[in-house]
Amino acid sequence: MRLGVDCSEYQAGINFSGFDFAILRTTDGTYQDPCFAQLLAAATEAGCALATYHFLRSPSEGTTIAEQVDAALDVLGPHRLPMWLDVESPAGLSLLDVRNAHATFRTVGIPVAGVYTNTRYWRRHMRLANPAEFGALWLAQWGDNTVTDPALLGAWPSPLGMPRPQLWQFTSRGRVGGIEVDLNLAVAGSVGLR
Repeated sequence: MRLGVDCSEYQAGINFSGFDFAILRTTDGTYQDPCFAQLLAAATEAGCALATYHFLRSPSEGTTIAEQVDAALDVLGPHRLPMWLDVESPAGLSLLDVRNAHATFRTVGIPVAGVYTNTRYWRRHMRLANPAEFGALWLAQWGDNTVTDPALLGAWPSPLGMPRPQLWQFTSRGRVGGIEVDLNLAVAGSVGLR
């Protein structure tokens, strides 16, 4: 197993030493993460495998999928890192929204690693759709959200009707130098990290 973090402006200044990978937010809808370049430089310097994520917003929230992808491209600049689609918008996303985002990112040359979601959200909004349609599954499953030491975790999650997650976000309560951060595990050889 490999240990990693997912970060945004809320983790600016984090020390990536000791982590195997980092997944960095580019955008939330069309909002561009102002700390992306700093986080990318720090994670690269620490030798982390890298990926990015885009918090996908429902078009009902005021921006089109194309506008969101354009915003992410602006943040990425020349970098073509794997992109995870963060599928958890409180306004509710449709399967068509996720398909459009997946297709649009791929069309502009951004490799889509897969989707980040939780079982309840996916089943409520995507019904019986298989997340594997979009690549790998990065599953948020925190349990009671008290375990921050991977050695104390139980079995790897295996939600009924979903593929085996390649990445598992097991807590939102990790701490690195006083900075709260989500902690993730990845299976060896995971897709979606470069």
